[in-house]
Amino acid sequence: MPVLRGINLAGAEFGHEKPGFSCASPGTYGKDWIYNGEGTVAYFARHGLRLFRLPFRWERIQPQLGGDLDPAELRRITRFLDLARAYECRVILDLHNYGRYALPTAGTTREFIIDERSGEQAPVSHADFADLWQRLALAFKGHKALHGYGLMNEPHDMGSSDWKLISQSAVDSIRSVDLHTALYVGGLDWSKSYTWSQSNGPQAWIQDPSGNVVYEAHCYFDSDGSGRYQTPFHDELRADPKLLDRGVARLEDFASWCARNGVRGFLGEFGVPRDEPRWHEVFSRFLARVDELGMESTCWAAGEWWGEYPLSVQPGHAFVTDSPLLPRLKPRAVAR
Repeated sequence: MPVLRGINLAGAEFGHEKPGFSCASPGTYGKDWIYNGEGTVAYFARHGLRLFRLPFRWERIQPQLGGDLDPAELRRITRFLDLARAYECRVILDLHNYGRYALPTAGTTREFIIDERSGEQAPVSHADFADLWQRLALAFKGHKALHGYGLMNEPHDMGSSDWKLISQSAVDSIRSVDLHTALYVGGLDWSKSYTWSQSNGPQAWIQDPSGNVVYEAHCYFDSDGSGRYQTPFHDELRADPKLLDRGVARLEDFASWCARNGVRGFLGEFGVPRDEPRWHEVFSRFLARVDELGMESTCWAAGEWWGEYPLSVQPGHAFVTDSPLLPRLKPRAVAR
């Protein structure tokens, strides 16, 4: 199978930052979150970007820990997978929860870190996480568009919780029902590629009887690596004369770690402001290095609700107006 490049299709994770969001109050579909439609899938498939990373929220797909998956949300994800299949695309299911789950508590809501203690108990445990992934694997295994399970987006600030134990528990649970689908495992510290070894240690940690694990890193090119791009480009360049190769440099720690451990790597998020052409060369050099490494990648981000979001590569005007980043993003085999 050729190395795939694609897009994060955001929308199903939207609304979680609203006050009061929790498993008991997840918002309203069509108002607070969406799944992107056929026009978006068809557009990116036409341009050769056939790998979709699909963010969604744990609180919506499983509104009670240890309980059944939500039938309506299951149907929405299945409908998206069916669309992707119709256009010969592949999908990584991305649990976009940052190592947390939001619960109502004491008249308010709170995001609990997995295995975080509250009194004598952990309100959200690694067993809950494993249960979720077993249910998801049972629901989606074997779908022709399914490319992989993205266990957790950007776990960070986990306190005393052990992400290696937590992620392994999900792997074990998935493999009890699905021995084939690839497992995409993010790293600590927001999965940053350039702090990967420091944040996650020298050794790969997942034990998978199927040998089908891919480690997922994210890489943004602004000075703090946040992807907000708050400092003007000319100020960034003045502070760092090597700015044009910053993306390449930020890949190397993750790439070397993968090589030393003999594991596959995936760049799950990267992006630059579409309306600042000087960032586009950083973007292109980064992608050239990703190609050299033979890593799959998904750009952040597209989606029908982004509006004026600077990093959006969603086409405008009824899918007629391309993002200026599209020619640089398209795989070389289909580039104009």
